[in-house]
Amino acid sequence: MISKDYFKDKRVAFIGIGDHGEMISDIKFLIKAGALVSVYDLRSEARLKSDIELLRSFGLASYVCGSVPPDDLLDMDLIILSHEYPRNSSFLAGAEKAGKTIEYPETYFFKQAPPITIIAVMGVCGKSTVMSMLDPLLEKVFDDEIQKLFVIDFKSADGILTKLRKVKSNDAVLARIDSPMIKELYDIHISPHVAVFTTDLPKEAYRDSPFEILSYQTYNNFVVGNDEVIDKTHSFGLQPKAKMLRTKETIIPETWDFAGKGPHDRENAALAIQVAKLFKLDDEIIQSVLESWKPLKGRIELVKKVKQVDFYNDTASISPASTQAGVLALQAGQGDSDGDGKNIILIMGGADVGQDYRALFATLPQYVRTLVVVPGSGTLKERLALRSIDQIEVKSAASIEEAVTIAAESAQKGDKVLFSPGFGSGGLDRTTKERGDRFVKAVRGLK
Repeated sequence: MISKDYFKDKRVAFIGIGDHGEMISDIKFLIKAGALVSVYDLRSEARLKSDIELLRSFGLASYVCGSVPPDDLLDMDLIILSHEYPRNSSFLAGAEKAGKTIEYPETYFFKQAPPITIIAVMGVCGKSTVMSMLDPLLEKVFDDEIQKLFVIDFKSADGILTKLRKVKSNDAVLARIDSPMIKELYDIHISPHVAVFTTDLPKEAYRDSPFEILSYQTYNNFVVGNDEVIDKTHSFGLQPKAKMLRTKETIIPETWDFAGKGPHDRENAALAIQVAKLFKLDDEIIQSVLESWKPLKGRIELVKKVKQVDFYNDTASISPASTQAGVLALQAGQGDSDGDGKNIILIMGGADVGQDYRALFATLPQYVRTLVVVPGSGTLKERLALRSIDQIEVKSAASIEEAVTIAAESAQKGDKVLFSPGFGSGGLDRTTKERGDRFVKAVRGLK
């Protein structure tokens, strides 16, 4: 817990307020703590009008939209970056040279927080799902005045820095750590006490080894992952000090009424169960919590059945691994009219995220009959590979709305239409939520 006057009269710059205003809670917190806060965002003032008006009502010192004047930052005591802005942004060069403190909310939180237990969830996909399972489980563990649980998630509107006013020594922090932040934590010599891997880490998450984030663990720490993850640690010659715990989806008793939609949800639940057992949570409590768990919106979410065709929204998919998980979750239990078992119509495409799609493209012919691609820099980059996928009819759509129409026209009785982009959002859609909303609206308009 930081002192009451820690931020008083400090000049603080926030670069970006987040796609959905996720930084607003932290901005409000620092203003109330007596800091002189300025906000900079490359988006236009017209686009941010309502957010800026709200911040001004809190007492925002100043704001600049459409640019980040480098000279302004030289007067700051602290610069907080939203995830949209990398450390090598040109406007930060002068502040970096001048020795200004430049942090992301996560790195600043972990630097300022007292000694705490860190449970971190990492991987290409599945992080939000595992977090949604672990949060209520760990609340059953850390539920008293001696040791509390705090949740750190940059996509949450609750803020990250706001937790600094309450977190105390020996408290626990459940943190979702996205790929860019993994290198950030490694650079400040922080390893989670319990490292939960939903998948192997992508190349952009590390410099030399996907498991360098474990470098500062000790003998009473833990690594939790499936066989693929644990085996890969050995292939990199890693000999971690922490105990390695393998998980399998079979850890979930068949008698449990678990609402997961496929093997990926069961694998994620297995991770949550293993972590809960680390903290000595009773099986009956674990069962009760997981039986109450509901799949997250925008993650293989059934939107509507139209003429005996199910339409699923998996807009949260921004990687080939997550799209592959979505396809496997919906793989047909019975074949279509041709008896080949391929009854999925997949809508995918979007902005480039620098991923390797070869494994996904090799998997699709087993389950997908028709592929409808939507525009984006990633779609354009992979256009030749997309057109070269064997045994799949590939169609192009100019928009998500047109893709829904094409999918509906291509579908047969018993088919499943899956919107699982596998790429980032961009263009008309600032966020995955926005593109998901467009998909849902288009599906609900079908008759």
